[in-house]
Amino acid sequence: MAILRAELLKWKRSWVVWAALVAAGVAPAFNALLVWGARRVAGTAGEGVSIPWEGFFAQVGLFANLLVYPLLFGFVVTYAVVREYQEGAATNLFALPASRTGILLAKLGAAALILAVAVVAAVPLAVIAGLPVLGYLPSWDAVAAGLGLHLVAGLAQFLLVPVVLWLAVLGRNYVLPLAAAGFFVVANIFTAFAGDEALWIPTAIPAWTAQARYLPEIAAHLPAWWVQLPPLFLGFLALAALTVTRRDVV
Repeated sequence: MAILRAELLKWKRSWVVWAALVAAGVAPAFNALLVWGARRVAGTAGEGVSIPWEGFFAQVGLFANLLVYPLLFGFVVTYAVVREYQEGAATNLFALPASRTGILLAKLGAAALILAVAVVAAVPLAVIAGLPVLGYLPSWDAVAAGLGLHLVAGLAQFLLVPVVLWLAVLGRNYVLPLAAAGFFVVANIFTAFAGDEALWIPTAIPAWTAQARYLPEIAAHLPAWWVQLPPLFLGFLALAALTVTRRDVV
């Protein structure tokens, strides 16, 4: 716990925390822009577009986990690890009376708290972005359902983080892990056009899980993420711990 508290102190007043909150607002703003555009087109054609808040929250969750969160989660975790090597602090850090695995887990735990704040913040940000285009406030039930949706999808997204964590420990630079996060986004975009058979791709499961909470027919084509993703999480976390333990600091 002492190591975790020390890691959290490093994040205090960090620009990365504010950047994470800004990133959390990208998907709500993007979805609001799409809704506004759809209403403009429908209005020109003399038609109306009715979008419930439940659908708006689901779309925000889809866009966030499809496009934004792979990069956000990847960067936060990479920053937590790589900055120690880039700033030359890793030697002193690993000299502490704590195991390297414990330090790595503390870094992952601190990053998880920062990311949880961003995921929760996305819900009120979605309300702020959606209110001008939907024209009415959501009910508390809709907000609670939206929060639950974002937490479930965010947890699924976090289970992919050890892949990036291992690459950060392995490469000790930003190139490999952030390239992997970018690849996640490319793979996710592929699933949006490849049909139902591509929804099983692990990186896209969080996004389509969010959408399936509003469109249950998608759920029939999704694997059970709580069966598929936890083994990935544990496997790559063990690989990252093994790498940081066996390799020299410099």
